[in-house]
Amino acid sequence: MPNTLTALAPIAYSAAKEVAAEPVGLLDAINMNFDDKGVAIGDTVYVPVAPTRAASDYTPAMTVTAGTDATATSTAVTISANKNVTWNITGEQERSLQNATADNTWFEQLMKQGMRALRNGMETAAWTAAIAGASRAFGTAGTTPFASDLTAMTAARKILQDNGAPLADMSMVVDTNASMNLRNLGVLQNAYQAGSDQERRSGRFLPQMGFDIRESAQISTRTAGAMASATSTSAAFTVGQTVIPLATAGTGVISAGDVVTFANDTNKYVVASVSFAGANPASGDSITLVAPGLRVAQGVATRAITVVGTFTGNLALERSAIVGIVRPPLIPANPTISQIPVSDQFGLTYLLVDAVGDGMRTLRLHLAYGFKTVNPEFSAIVLG
Repeated sequence: MPNTLTALAPIAYSAAKEVAAEPVGLLDAINMNFDDKGVAIGDTVYVPVAPTRAASDYTPAMTVTAGTDATATSTAVTISANKNVTWNITGEQERSLQNATADNTWFEQLMKQGMRALRNGMETAAWTAAIAGASRAFGTAGTTPFASDLTAMTAARKILQDNGAPLADMSMVVDTNASMNLRNLGVLQNAYQAGSDQERRSGRFLPQMGFDIRESAQISTRTAGAMASATSTSAAFTVGQTVIPLATAGTGVISAGDVVTFANDTNKYVVASVSFAGANPASGDSITLVAPGLRVAQGVATRAITVVGTFTGNLALERSAIVGIVRPPLIPANPTISQIPVSDQFGLTYLLVDAVGDGMRTLRLHLAYGFKTVNPEFSAIVLG
């Protein structure tokens, strides 16, 4: 299993070469401090979720009455990904690199590239969990936000505020198309509007509308489901309702993370799950929305359901919306295997493994992780 080292030996290889590091703003925006001690890969951590409580009238009395029982629910978070990046080298190849004084640089570059691949994969996993668990959406699918103003930001803040999010540690995580639009806005470029020329000169965003603006290279396009001509049953809708029974299944299907609208309601809701056989009439079929569910009550009538088109999923969220469990895996001690933790410029820690064989060695860079939206009310999608 020889490596192709033409570019490295026998000539010297510059140690000054930088390895690209795409922005991973979503990892900076979520709760990555969750305690995972004792949790093995594939095991589940349960995050408790307190139930909502209703207020009632108080009447003074000489006897103390018991309070109303409350049953907490929980959200499961699993360390589902156990990833590694590997490379190998023979003894003769290593000697050739040493003769060219390029061996240290070669290992350094491979480690940086390995960290880059693992980090980007982790950011993608976090984005996937965030899209599937966001409460609602704002914007127009296929149209990059912030083309002319900050409406998408103020609307996203309103969604979080209406949902009761703490608004204490919020982030707007966008792709580079949306961030370019932001940087082109006069309210950021013009010193008289922005209050200073700091953002224009540095290129770094200051907080806007309570959001820390972050960029991510892993924000992606989500292909919309193909469901068409579906309608709800004629039952009345109530505010907070999450399960929407279907009268007509129409054609095609949708899945978690799709965005839908209902006739007579301008809100865009995110699908949590579906029970969908595709039969017509759609007896027993339903769509479940992400909490907190419907924002508009509707009377008795069937309602058309429309699937929002394919979109780029920018995100507005409060830090506690998503939990990330990230750690190096545990590998038993072995006399032929050396292990050492290594960290990158983002503060993530990986496990570097060096396994010696017969005339060659294999090196592996490991990382295990899992992500889950635990407070869906605290996040929203900004469509692009």
